[in-house]
Amino acid sequence: MLIVLLPESMRTDIEEQISVSWWRMERGGTAQEKGSDTLADLHDRFAAEKIRALVPASAVTLHRVSIPVRRASAVRAALPFALEDHVSQELDELHFVAGPRRTDDRFAAAVVEHASMQHWQAMFLQAGWRLEALLPLTSLHADEVPAHAIRIQRSPWPGGVGQVIVTADDQEPVVVETELLGFWINRRLAERPESARNIEVAGLEVSALEPAEGVAVSQIAEDPSSTIHAALRRAMQPNPPFNLLVGPYTTGMRTPPWRKMRSVMIAAGVLLAVLMTQLTLEWITLANERDRLDAAIDDVFTSSMPNARLVDPVVQFEQVLAGSAASGTEGIGQLLYEVLAVSRNGGTAQIMQFRASPSEMEIELQLASFAELETVRANLSSKTGLRETLQGADSGENGVTARLKVARSGT
Repeated sequence: MLIVLLPESMRTDIEEQISVSWWRMERGGTAQEKGSDTLADLHDRFAAEKIRALVPASAVTLHRVSIPVRRASAVRAALPFALEDHVSQELDELHFVAGPRRTDDRFAAAVVEHASMQHWQAMFLQAGWRLEALLPLTSLHADEVPAHAIRIQRSPWPGGVGQVIVTADDQEPVVVETELLGFWINRRLAERPESARNIEVAGLEVSALEPAEGVAVSQIAEDPSSTIHAALRRAMQPNPPFNLLVGPYTTGMRTPPWRKMRSVMIAAGVLLAVLMTQLTLEWITLANERDRLDAAIDDVFTSSMPNARLVDPVVQFEQVLAGSAASGTEGIGQLLYEVLAVSRNGGTAQIMQFRASPSEMEIELQLASFAELETVRANLSSKTGLRETLQGADSGENGVTARLKVARSGT
């Protein structure tokens, strides 16, 4: 992950390349690399990295206010009105971000101009970056709060020469110029109870504070590198507080919605690939089986009929149908109709079974008597184009059963 520190000065032209201090962080919170480059150069080098940005104290202010509500949505709605007396600009020119609830039951909040937000957003988009978070620099020092004292430490950040970071348990962190520190700190101490008028100093001379009488001042060790790395680790949190990319600035710069479904999409893609592979293997197996069966049929035909020509079954069936149609002008249906009409003519004969070919038909008749059988035979013989032959006849309790062969004349 890349973390960049925006410069103190505001450039009005986004086309103008500006250098930013940056740190490349490992997952464990260790800085791999650091340097100063333009956003475009960083994109060329680390296009695959995620990026977060730190906003200098001169561009964003932190406040702590009391809001008599609990729900997050109600806090966001009431925040501009709760801070109305703390800002000098019109409310519609400012972007308000609610922070966490502090131990004194007040809410922390960040205020920044819409113009600054729009400029930063355009600047990163111009360089090809998509920001994950935009954090106030001073908010990263909110955990460095001493008990019943005010801590003043020299700013360890690039470009922080002549600045100090002031943290306390009753106010949000603030950056103060060293020239104004003496006046500012005495005014701040006057607002605190006497038991809490204590100062911890890191990296400064105590004489530079000009503390009032009765103020206890203690010197603590300064470790700028550890201070920066601890702040950078806080900036890497999954959901850091005071992320300014909320409200109207969320849609354009947040993580695309499809990224949340990336794991599901990958799983679906793998499953689809497995199914397609399985179908392909089954198709190949069936194709090989088909070729094997065709080869086996060819071998059987060649060994059984060595002098015959193998014909495709579909073609062979079509040839049989064509030959059957050419062998007779009238089909089996017409022959059956004629036999049925003659056998039913004035009698009670019933056709029980029949077997037929395109040229002849064998039928089994059930008749009342031999006399009726002779009548049927005579009628069939008298029919032009028909020839009948008696195959056999038996008499029984139900009458006479006779088998006749009827063929067309000339066959």
